[in-house]
Amino acid sequence: MTKACEEIVNVLIEAGIDYVFGMPGGGTIPIWNALYGRQNKIKPILARHEGAASCMADMYGRLTGKPGTLMGQGAYIASSGGFGTMEAFLSSSPMLILVDTSDGGRFMQHGYNQSGSGEYGSFDIRDIMRAMCKFVAYAATPEEAVQGVQLAIKHAITGRPGPAAVVMRNDAIKGEMDSARVPKIHPIAGYLKETTIVPPAHDIEKTSRLLASAKKPVIIAGNGVHLSKSYEEIKDLAELLDIPVATTYTGKSAFPEIHPLALGMIGRYGQRTANRVVSEADLILACGTRLAPSDTRGESLIDPIKQKLVQIDIDPRNVGWVFPVEMGLTGELKTTLKMILEALKKREAGKDARIRERTTALTKIKSDEMFFESPELHSNATPVLPERIVAAIQEAVTPDTLLTLDAGNNRLWMTHYFKSLKAGTVFCPGGLAGMAWGPPAAITAKLLNPDKPVVSVSGDGGFAMAAHVLSTAVQYKLSITFVVMNNSLLGMIYDGQEGKPVATEFSDTDFSTIAQGFGARGVRIRKPEEMTPAIKEALRADLPTVIDVITDQTESHAKITSEGAY
Repeated sequence: MTKACEEIVNVLIEAGIDYVFGMPGGGTIPIWNALYGRQNKIKPILARHEGAASCMADMYGRLTGKPGTLMGQGAYIASSGGFGTMEAFLSSSPMLILVDTSDGGRFMQHGYNQSGSGEYGSFDIRDIMRAMCKFVAYAATPEEAVQGVQLAIKHAITGRPGPAAVVMRNDAIKGEMDSARVPKIHPIAGYLKETTIVPPAHDIEKTSRLLASAKKPVIIAGNGVHLSKSYEEIKDLAELLDIPVATTYTGKSAFPEIHPLALGMIGRYGQRTANRVVSEADLILACGTRLAPSDTRGESLIDPIKQKLVQIDIDPRNVGWVFPVEMGLTGELKTTLKMILEALKKREAGKDARIRERTTALTKIKSDEMFFESPELHSNATPVLPERIVAAIQEAVTPDTLLTLDAGNNRLWMTHYFKSLKAGTVFCPGGLAGMAWGPPAAITAKLLNPDKPVVSVSGDGGFAMAAHVLSTAVQYKLSITFVVMNNSLLGMIYDGQEGKPVATEFSDTDFSTIAQGFGARGVRIRKPEEMTPAIKEALRADLPTVIDVITDQTESHAKITSEGAY
């Protein structure tokens, strides 16, 4: 007979999941042990902390569309691992979480050490996971454990993606399966077959009419474009009708910002160009975004009385959630956009003189609003201005470079000033949006794309929380470039304290020396002219590199807020 732990690994392999992130512990140890000898099909990645492992799993889901698998002892995956799990829940990343209850078997009702069974004297891991997952299965038998994994995979990728958890009793994990018992275990492939959700044909036709007749249409591309990998469809639609494209914060790089039709990011920290064009549009096509207040400057950019809004989302609850819509299309984004394109082509919609005038007007707006431009990008001041760091990164990277951002001021400088060169290359935490997401996310980006350059950009606050990822990068031979904007501050909080800092200042920390202690390369930068050569050298290196840049403490994110105002 087969043990449940062995069959769980078989299910993961059958589902095409090729990485597991976490730390062995508690009742999950038998599952980890079952990975032995199967690393050619599924690779275990040992993190130094469950929080980092959860971010790695989140990033795996974003990049592959398959559930990023997080596994470890229940107490620590549910607590420390909650960081990446909540991010995945709020950012719609498919994720599979495998945890035990550490219940102590026959002693469960006597408050066994580390028990998460929910009995008196124990914490309740099921309730914890339910608070941050779209689906939770509880398994008390070996068959329930295996079936629970199958169902969790299905729920993680069906409809709006998200994390799904399987909470297992210890005996369920290590127990032997009996083919005579129910429920019967069937191959997972049959559970994953489904029909793609698309809007009805008449709604597609009406949408095509609205787009073709609009005088000032604009597209807003959100995180759903990343999740559905509908980059080409957005580009084809924009170019067919010369429609300008803005992105949300989490949609950054959904449309390359070097494209003539690119508007950059909207919102409080976005481009004036993007905010202006969106606010002046007569028709807005929102793709894979719920148009949250954080993306629409407190809901001030869009006026549903003066503007027509067409919204496409995989989740019907997101359509018309924040703003009332002229048309609400529920469907898988990539397929829905293809249908709209076909309808437009049948209408022979294309570039006429009026549309060409639209493009000319956009060029002037970009010039007037200093699109992705600022004198600080070229500054030689010391300490180095954060804008100047962005410029150095921009100069050093190639279109294939993958960038992971973090929380805090560093991500505001990057999203505001860095021009994405290619679709699907910039990723940032936008759900929970916590510090220390970017460095572990870079680990996964490099694991999945060993031939592409990977750059992590963070502040000293976030990098200090995640510095242990250097050990992981060295262990798995991942040549990632970690750029640290080091001003020895919790910068965003410090800016808001208006000269009366409390609990926001750190002592100087040399992350380049710390990097060397982990066996990585470390470079400390004090002068602007040193940055671009250092980044280029790091991108060529065969070891992970930390570039620790001493950054000006006085440059405030309020400047970006005023630049994004419209």
